[in-house]
Amino acid sequence: MTDRTFARLKPEKLDELAEAGYRRRRDGDLARAFAEAREETRPEPRRLPARRPVFLLAAGAIAAVTAGAVVVSTGVLTGTPPAQVPPPGTSQVATGEAGASPTAKIDARTFLLAAADTALREKPGSGSYWYVRQRTASPTGYWPKKFWDGVAKLQRQEQAEIDRTGAKDDELVAINEKYNKKLAELRESVYPDGPPFKAYVVETEEQWRPKQAGGTNRTKRSDREVVFPTPQDEAEWRRLGSPKLLDDRSQSVDDTLPRPLSISNMDITLQNVGDLPTSKKALAARLRAQFDRLPDDDKEFDLYLWQTAVDLMTAPTSPGTRAAVFRILADQPGIRSGGEVKDAAGREGVSVAVDSDDGYEFRLVVDEDTAELLEYAVAEKGEDATRVTFEELGWTDKLGRRPQS
Repeated sequence: MTDRTFARLKPEKLDELAEAGYRRRRDGDLARAFAEAREETRPEPRRLPARRPVFLLAAGAIAAVTAGAVVVSTGVLTGTPPAQVPPPGTSQVATGEAGASPTAKIDARTFLLAAADTALREKPGSGSYWYVRQRTASPTGYWPKKFWDGVAKLQRQEQAEIDRTGAKDDELVAINEKYNKKLAELRESVYPDGPPFKAYVVETEEQWRPKQAGGTNRTKRSDREVVFPTPQDEAEWRRLGSPKLLDDRSQSVDDTLPRPLSISNMDITLQNVGDLPTSKKALAARLRAQFDRLPDDDKEFDLYLWQTAVDLMTAPTSPGTRAAVFRILADQPGIRSGGEVKDAAGREGVSVAVDSDDGYEFRLVVDEDTAELLEYAVAEKGEDATRVTFEELGWTDKLGRRPQS
């Protein structure tokens, strides 16, 4: 059984977990893996399927080791003070839509088309670095030593196969997919009934991406904490000896690696994202062509489109491109509105969502007044698997500095 929790991390987060893989196999321009657009063909209507991560990403996403203790706090998933955290079983972590108006009836297509018109009124900015500040809540857990021994063995096998075949680009992704399936089997063998408790790592992440190719990228993480959704989960964690759930990775990383928009859009970068088509038809054709170049395993256009929409909404796209994204989404089947909601930071927006065949909900929260993406979340049976709240986006002229208000 595929570990679907980690499969639904936001693409940008996945990219950063894959940096080691990019460093070792990045001889040549990643953009050459994809061609230019061709004529659009409308996909058959379907509900969204599960997304499969590449192995290196899925393995890196389990931020757990085998000993130690952590500081546990409350309220950080919801953005509310501890005194306002809902009681167990009714947490905003579970609903993800605190503040929803029970009487608000908003048609998803109508809202998305209105958001497109709003996006066109946006004034393009400029600067030397594109800045993103986000607050992410993602699952973590305790995995025993035998699991990590198995992970290390699979990683050695994967590396040996990559070195032996000289795999690049699509071939590399195919190998990663192969070992991701082996990783899923390993997880199943360790916890056939699921992990003994649930926990979330919550952290703030700031990113600076240079406008000029070859410039310095910076990723800075702070305020990292572990949160348990219920007292029962925390009690089980303590019974197991309070195993450490936070990894000791660096809090600030600088590099000069080329940064594609995401693993699925390697030929779209900060340097050319502003040049994407501004008409719905042309942008849809470009994305369809991009999708057709991806490996064949388990790919679905509808899911690719929603993930790419998140990437484009949090990048320095032109107002016309942003409007085209909303119009493309408005044409997709199965979209529904959750009405007026509040994101984890307490900001008001409108929720639009789609469901997958395996019981997951993919949700965007968009500001009605500015058409800005406030939050991206994935939930299973009402409980958030991953939640990314975009607190600030914009241009700045200095590495390490936030945009001027």
